[in-house]
Amino acid sequence: MRSPFVLHIDIDAFFAAAEVMMRPGLKGKPVIIGGMPDERGVVSTASYEARKFGVHSGMALRNAGRKCPEGVFLRGRFHIYERISRQFFKCLSRFSPVVEAVSVDEAYIDLSGMTYIHSSVYEIVSRIKDAVEKEIGLKVSAGLGYTKLGAKLATEAAKPGGIFFMDDEKEFISGLSLEKIPGIGPHTLLILQGMGIKRVRELRAKNFSLWKRVIGHYFYSSPGEYKKNKEPKTRSFSRETTFMNDIRDRNMILSHLAYLLDRLSVYLVEKGLYAGKVEVKVRFSDFSTFTARVSLDFPTYSYQDIWGRSVPLLDKLLKRRELPLRLVGIKVEEITDNRSLLPFVTIRGEVLSKTITAIKKKYGFSSIFTAREFLLNNVYPVEKEGVVLKTASLTK
Repeated sequence: MRSPFVLHIDIDAFFAAAEVMMRPGLKGKPVIIGGMPDERGVVSTASYEARKFGVHSGMALRNAGRKCPEGVFLRGRFHIYERISRQFFKCLSRFSPVVEAVSVDEAYIDLSGMTYIHSSVYEIVSRIKDAVEKEIGLKVSAGLGYTKLGAKLATEAAKPGGIFFMDDEKEFISGLSLEKIPGIGPHTLLILQGMGIKRVRELRAKNFSLWKRVIGHYFYSSPGEYKKNKEPKTRSFSRETTFMNDIRDRNMILSHLAYLLDRLSVYLVEKGLYAGKVEVKVRFSDFSTFTARVSLDFPTYSYQDIWGRSVPLLDKLLKRRELPLRLVGIKVEEITDNRSLLPFVTIRGEVLSKTITAIKKKYGFSSIFTAREFLLNNVYPVEKEGVVLKTASLTK
């Protein structure tokens, strides 16, 4: 019988664990990342100590504050988490040419063929786990299975900080309750439970077509073949933030937008990618949300060129409501790593962006800002690696 070969690995309570690593005094305390307990917004991550009080990701901060009044609430330092994430994936890539990112702290790894250079796949998993934990300084959980679903569920069984090997994957999954299965949403779950279907084996017996669509396809893949998700034809990258208080002042809104674009531009430069379109997003105090997008003159990573198209989009959106804003965001789309430019196209903005990125990489992100961004210094803490916004998103 062949060995399981799909590894799923996940950093345990990533954002909270990173804060505990950098602030040892928080060890053993319920740490909650996302904001203060009297603020609007939601929990990004809760430490295992906080989870004992019923706090979980996606919960309203105020609700978390009521459930865990002794919790240590932090807004989070997402630029630091992003740096750790890069270390995480760099370490994983040393063990296999096929590493599939699921999120900033989670990945699937194809280990098929690795037994030719290692005594067993189980030894490889232990080595990977040990190497990652030594590299990033955080505990990870690892699950080994024959399919992605099996590996993912094995990781859940391994938490926190363990390794779980899926021996009889089909039998293990068949005995699980439906709420543990990715792809079965709360509405579908409620309907199935109303039909008396609570476990996977019951779903297979009573509704084979749904079982096959949600679960069965995992088991019909070719033996020994790793099914990697196809890269979408159009990728996008975005950054957005929710303000501590609603903002009317246009200059302050522009300052936030400028900083978010600064983050995006540096990311594009580092990855050698070009954006063909930009989108600006706003959310007003009544929660109404609007977006506007425009194509760029040519694919670019130039802060200057993307900013020139972003400001008119923001001004257009601000006219939609006579209300203050609670959120602003920016997204670049139609990403490519190759392009052809006409001879008369100037790329002075790209030269400047590349120079600025080099300075930031050497001396820290906060070593150089645009004049527009300096307004944020009066509102947020500023560290070497950037401004500590209330909620700065990390998106891929």
